Amino acid sequence: MKSLRLTGAAAALVAALCMTAGAAGPDGNIEWNGISHVWWQDRRPLCPMSGQSFEILFQTYHDDIASARVHVEDGDVAWIGAVETAARGPFDVWTAQIPSTSSTTLSYYIELTDGADVDYLSAGGMTDGVPTDGGFVLDFDTLEHAPLGSTLVDGGAVFRVWAPGASTAYVRGQFNSWGTSSPMTKDGEYFAAYVPSASNRQMYKYYFNGSIWKPDARGKSLNSGDNLNTHIEDRFRYDWQMDDFDTPDFEKMVVYQLHVGTFSGRNDPYGTAPFPAGYPEVAARASHLSELGVNAVMLNPITEFPWDYSAGYNPISQWAPEWAYGTPDELKEMIDTLHSYGIAVILDIVWNHFSYSDNFTLGVRRDASLLRRPRGRDTVGQSTRFRRRAGA
Repeated sequence: MKSLRLTGAAAALVAALCMTAGAAGPDGNIEWNGISHVWWQDRRPLCPMSGQSFEILFQTYHDDIASARVHVEDGDVAWIGAVETAARGPFDVWTAQIPSTSSTTLSYYIELTDGADVDYLSAGGMTDGVPTDGGFVLDFDTLEHAPLGSTLVDGGAVFRVWAPGASTAYVRGQFNSWGTSSPMTKDGEYFAAYVPSASNRQMYKYYFNGSIWKPDARGKSLNSGDNLNTHIEDRFRYDWQMDDFDTPDFEKMVVYQLHVGTFSGRNDPYGTAPFPAGYPEVAARASHLSELGVNAVMLNPITEFPWDYSAGYNPISQWAPEWAYGTPDELKEMIDTLHSYGIAVILDIVWNHFSYSDNFTLGVRRDASLLRRPRGRDTVGQSTRFRRRAGA
């Protein structure tokens, strides 16, 4: 078992957050660092269409607020009450149901109250006073509120991509026989399209400027066996079983560093395993980890990398789990199973470089790149140099 130690800064941050969560309560003081509403993942449905009713979710530290409501404006102004609906570790989850509208746009912000303390959460963050930033905005014409990537909606899917250097874009896939019947509409630096025939697990790519094919950099699943085509994924397809898991206290964590591909199979008393092994094989051996006394595993990076064998430090994606290890649902089931044994899952992530090969974000031409070609590299792969004027 490998012993891990966080850096002093990381340890101090975790300890500070734990202390803040412990200090939260009905004391007339709202802890701002416990408030969270991530607009692209905290709506149900994720991408409301044509003025349909939708639910918003946000979280606070446990018992930190007494009440909350949502200010909604669609030409008229309304206040919608929020209710506490679930607990998640040290957090409470609150929800509010936003009614349908005939307007093409809608905006909202959240008001939180704890005694005499009234604070607000809006697109610009937390404030003491009423927000003046316009709030979280939904535009049912441009679909600017759609998450990046592909998002399943009633009757089809919405696709949205950041491509400031492109003049035209299409989404081409199994749903339109890989043709050009699904043009995307440009809105600032983004393109978006609703494709009524698209469905779960179908493959697609973006097609820029009449010649450039690209996988979706925000795709949740890439098919390395088929030219890195991107899969549409239903993010709610998996039925989580352990929704009440409580992460062990930081100072009590016993962490096992685990490489998914080589964790099982060789000299393995639990039986044979494919090589590389995958998420199901880790799940099948969760009891072994529990018997060792482990209460947290830190996975070597699991985002998509070239070929099927790697330590994980040469990624080509920041969003898609490695396909040789299994499907996104099998990854979730592995996490669910580990949680059932009281084992937390920590992800080792790589942000500062990409692989030398199969790197679809760094094209050979500047107008074919999501990122500019970097000036330097590290020992694993090309370092990134994010620039707003990058191409498609």
